[in-house]
Amino acid sequence: MMFTDGLRETYATLYKTVKTAKPTIPVGWHIWHNDSFNPIYRAEQDWQELSKYSDFIKVVMYNNCGGERMSLYVDNIGSTLYADLSKQQLTDFTYEVMVYYEAGYEQIPHTGLSPDYVYRETRRALEGVAGSRTQIWPGIDIDIPTEKGHSKCTPQSVKEAVTAAFRAGAPGVILSRKYSEMKLANLGGAGDALRDLNLSS
Repeated sequence: MMFTDGLRETYATLYKTVKTAKPTIPVGWHIWHNDSFNPIYRAEQDWQELSKYSDFIKVVMYNNCGGERMSLYVDNIGSTLYADLSKQQLTDFTYEVMVYYEAGYEQIPHTGLSPDYVYRETRRALEGVAGSRTQIWPGIDIDIPTEKGHSKCTPQSVKEAVTAAFRAGAPGVILSRKYSEMKLANLGGAGDALRDLNLSS
């Protein structure tokens, strides 16, 4: 919590500095993927506090590589804090506490996380900043590298993730992580979603 408090102080100082220089520049922050896996980390994220110095918050909801990252989280935390639980028990516990339900431990690296995960996490973040002017911009992954044999993006999977974020009420999304990684066909899945939702110009 000491680290979290210090980070918030840094955010607030940066926000004030930017707004002093040019009030119209939007200022926001990246909330990393651990927010989807670790209940202790999630408990430290006070959305109302963050909204005091955030025009937007990019919450990582990388569903494709999320399955691989979930299994790595279980491997790491399951060897220390939760070592008395089996990998599947810890996976089930995480789903129960974090309120989303996905494939089992053995399958999750190969399936990734579902569009429903994106929907639920978007709704949760929006509820967290309710009553403030802060916008939630879900981070949707496109071709973030995963291990051989693990889940890979497709145009359809990208389309479904983007659609889920907007269906949950997001005002926009951030296509992540970087353009140089993205296959144009998979990037096109985001465009398909926007056209189907009548959001393209």
